[in-house]
Amino acid sequence: MGQAKLRGTPEQRKQAAIERQLSLRPKHIVCNNCKAELTDMQPMDISGMRGIEAAFAAHCPHCSHDTYAIKGERESVANMHMAIEDATGTEAQVGVVPAANKR
Repeated sequence: MGQAKLRGTPEQRKQAAIERQLSLRPKHIVCNNCKAELTDMQPMDISGMRGIEAAFAAHCPHCSHDTYAIKGERESVANMHMAIEDATGTEAQVGVVPAANKR
């Protein structure tokens, strides 16, 4: 517990983790269904997910399709894709997003 105390209070550590994830937010996500550029995305709760640095979800207003952007270790990202597939009942499509926004 001594190491955690050096990094701040639980609230400070939580806020730092949120800020780290938001710094990795892509400029946009391309909808996997209609290819629209989606800039309105929500960070996903990745607490406790080893190997995942950031994850964002966007809902396309044009076709009502959900698209995800996930950054992390290859195996962890693949596992998260499988979990999303299981939860949604649809096949996950792999794509590429532009670099993170710089603040």
